[in-house]
Amino acid sequence: MNSLVVDSREQKRIKSATKYYEKLGYDVSVSTLTTGDYLFNDQVCFEFKTMSDYMSSILDGRVFNECINQSDEYPYHYCIIQGSNYDLQRALEYSGVTMQQYLGSKARLNTYTTVINSTGGTKNAFYEMHITAQKCLDGKGKVKQYSHKSRNTAFNVLAYTIPRVSSSRAESIVETLGLENIYDVAFITKEQLLTVDGIGEKLADNIIHHIRGE
Repeated sequence: MNSLVVDSREQKRIKSATKYYEKLGYDVSVSTLTTGDYLFNDQVCFEFKTMSDYMSSILDGRVFNECINQSDEYPYHYCIIQGSNYDLQRALEYSGVTMQQYLGSKARLNTYTTVINSTGGTKNAFYEMHITAQKCLDGKGKVKQYSHKSRNTAFNVLAYTIPRVSSSRAESIVETLGLENIYDVAFITKEQLLTVDGIGEKLADNIIHHIRGE
């Protein structure tokens, strides 16, 4: 039987997590974890953040220490951010965190762990953790590791935070559009992206959607 330890500080989510995972056949227990919020089979660890919590953890630097600790202790480790684009816009507004800071934080995290964006509700995030954990335990899951970041922060944001944008594609975008920093990325347009070789309508829309929620 698969096991799951839920951190005792999860508070409001303990009951719903226990109910959800027990239905999937997990042996669920609640304990105070030294790092992370959800630990599957003592191997796959997740730091769970809602959008509002993620913003506050950027400001005080907490999320970076938490994820570094996970990467030191467990073979598989993730930071899952739960919330819709509407939640993102609201969290940015109330926290004072800029979109550039938000994107930059994910780029930084992705240098030593893997960030998962769950745009649905809490149950959707639970499902994504379950699927990811099972892939890892079956030997099919991989934790993205980046040995270093580029000095070009625009490249880091594109390559490390936006789905379907590979390192080579991010490099093409940066070189074609002359991007140098997070600010440049925040204000690129769809029309500009379409001038880059290999960027079509769907991918351009995907990039704009993840940068600005449009």
